[in-house]
Amino acid sequence: MRPSKRKKQEQSKRRFEAIKDLMSTFAMSTVAVVAVVTLIPASPKAEIIKAKALGEEIVYQVRVTDEENALDLSTLYVVLENQFDYYKQPIRLGENSGYFEGLEDGTEYRLSVYGNKGFGQERLDTLKLTTQETTGGTILSVDQEVGDYMTTYTVDLLINDPEGDYESIAFVYGYQMGHMEEEMFYQSIPVTDKRMTIELTDIYTHEAIHMYIEAFKGEEVFLLDELYVTPPFSYYASLYLQSLGDEYMDFSLYTESSLDKQSFEMYIYQNDLLIRKDSLVLKEDGYEGSSFKISNLEPNTTYDFECVATFTNPQTLRTEERIIYQEELTTLEDYSYRYELMETNDALEFTIFLEDPSEYFQIVFVEMYDVSLEYPMYLLGQSYYFTLVEGEKQVSFIINKPMVDAYKIHVGMQNDQDYTITETIYEEVVEMEEANE
Repeated sequence: MRPSKRKKQEQSKRRFEAIKDLMSTFAMSTVAVVAVVTLIPASPKAEIIKAKALGEEIVYQVRVTDEENALDLSTLYVVLENQFDYYKQPIRLGENSGYFEGLEDGTEYRLSVYGNKGFGQERLDTLKLTTQETTGGTILSVDQEVGDYMTTYTVDLLINDPEGDYESIAFVYGYQMGHMEEEMFYQSIPVTDKRMTIELTDIYTHEAIHMYIEAFKGEEVFLLDELYVTPPFSYYASLYLQSLGDEYMDFSLYTESSLDKQSFEMYIYQNDLLIRKDSLVLKEDGYEGSSFKISNLEPNTTYDFECVATFTNPQTLRTEERIIYQEELTTLEDYSYRYELMETNDALEFTIFLEDPSEYFQIVFVEMYDVSLEYPMYLLGQSYYFTLVEGEKQVSFIINKPMVDAYKIHVGMQNDQDYTITETIYEEVVEMEEANE
């Protein structure tokens, strides 16, 4: 029995609805897949800077960066393989140099860099090269051992000159003692053996070191191999307690100004419990240092302070952390002060009153600077001792105004034994034209 026209329309409508539901489900699945894919961290980057094949050796230099901290560093390898052989060597982030030896002459190999970011080993860079017997030389590897003040570079060399074509061979290295615009300072070391290890202990630089092997035959000079080695990155930051009071701690921070991405967090603990976290913001010029006040603390209370620096390593692009300060500190007990200031055209007269039951402060100091020039210039430094008057500490003194266009005056009190126990009483920058109006 043939279906009626109405039934055909109903069947077509049901098919359309089913197809529409199916497409909707597919679209939702697709969106879900895309959402998952966007959460996968970006691939780390590797570059084979140098690869050289000799008769039984393949030499390499590679650089690996990991901007999103995606890599499992224990899975980072350089792999050399072909149909019959497979070799691998672990490497680290940043620059690496090394070699494979005992290989077959006249054989093609694939050199690759592998790493795992959670989804299996990923080939980050690769190339093919063929071993061949040839006259020449190469820098096999450069190992860096970082000490307290210097870095020792151990350089392995290989020379292949079976026919004695070269009259002499030299290893040359050069570096800049200061900044990049300065000229390179070069030194030469004779190469006297086919396989030779040279230790460099007199290098102190932050810039790349230029290394090469050159051979001489008559008036001809042959460049056998060349390498640039970047010194290991060393992060520096230091935090110092500048002063403390009954409700605050003042710190000074000094760090590398050349780093664009760095931040500082102060973690404050009480009885081993984290009670707060403060962010510290640097001045534009980190070499000048920055001052930070941790306020709203309780008097006569012990806290543990821990400052953590977070920065981007410029060689690996990986985010790293360093604890730069850890100290247990106690705020002072309660004290209070007030002051009276009388000003004339030529002078400032101060009287300071202090209630100090714990005897924290014995000295009042005055500092004055000329700030009308490009840089502040020290003008005056004086100190006065408190005297006890009817159970209250007091001191009075007169400061003559300097004959400059603008000056800064700083009045504070201090412990005569511990200079971190310091309190600022008065601080002001005075423009003389405004003061005379």
